[in-house]
Amino acid sequence: MTREEAIQKLLETDEEFKHMYEEHKELEWKISKLEKHFPPDPELEAEEERLKRRKLYLKDMMELKIKEFLAKNS
Repeated sequence: MTREEAIQKLLETDEEFKHMYEEHKELEWKISKLEKHFPPDPELEAEEERLKRRKLYLKDMMELKIKEFLAKNS
């Protein structure tokens, strides 16, 4: 099973993974919008940093689930 197949299967069967995946995509979009804001605003930069940390946390958690899934289904 490929990594992409594992992600697809997790999206179909694991609600927690699906929620993390959707939140990760939403954060990507929000961060993209904040990065385009000019001139830079300290408050917006702090929000962007917070969102980036949350996005990275979600990525790490999803990666753990993917690895566990692949280990169980190999």
